[in-house]
Amino acid sequence: MSPCFTYQGLIVDIIRRLWDRGLYKDNKWLKMCHENWFNYWIEYKTCLTMRDVDAQIEELLEPSGVDKPIFIEEEHGETPLGGPMELRAPWLDDND
Repeated sequence: MSPCFTYQGLIVDIIRRLWDRGLYKDNKWLKMCHENWFNYWIEYKTCLTMRDVDAQIEELLEPSGVDKPIFIEEEHGETPLGGPMELRAPWLDDND
């Protein structure tokens, strides 16, 4: 079983889905279960949401397919620091 799974949280989730469809809204037992186990449902839904967020973060951390920039420097030039320096993207033309 996953660490997110609790019977109480799952039962409250099912009760809420039934109520969303208009079923068993006046059932005394379901109301009591919902009221007493609501905190388990919050933990259950929070854990599922954070699991989804973690998966999205992992997708963001995958290496990108962007090429590294090209650095050009002339060591000897008009100034004591040398000539011009340039940082260019490899996909740009020299005419740009």
